[in-house]
Amino acid sequence: MYASYAPYEPARQHDRRGDADTGRDLVLLVYALYIAGFFTGVTALIGVIIAHRSRRFATGLKRAQLDWQVRMFWYGALALTVIGMIHLMVMGLGAITGGLGLVFMVVPWGLTLAWGILTAWAIARGVHAALLNRPVASAQF
Repeated sequence: MYASYAPYEPARQHDRRGDADTGRDLVLLVYALYIAGFFTGVTALIGVIIAHRSRRFATGLKRAQLDWQVRMFWYGALALTVIGMIHLMVMGLGAITGGLGLVFMVVPWGLTLAWGILTAWAIARGVHAALLNRPVASAQF
């Protein structure tokens, strides 16, 4: 009556020729490094280096996932740079106004929180797509 359905299909095993490699393990490793990057920072840099180097030879699903990871890293780096500049401007405003301007420190803090939430969502979305052996479509929200 019910069809058997496994939402998370296991990765195909490597055959003797090695052409059945989906690259899912590498993709999940980079996501794990990105998650650790929330706490260390340097592991996200290691993850993007691995993704950059691996996507040269990747095709299909693996290439789409690696492209998503690289794009996610560079958008995050740009966002954190802009947030850092806003933080410095608010600190300067606080210095000029004798500390009164530091009330605006909630702006960079809020932006940093929003960046963290959106990045965690993008990582969860990518991991979910990798576990389902599907590409991460950037046009679908």
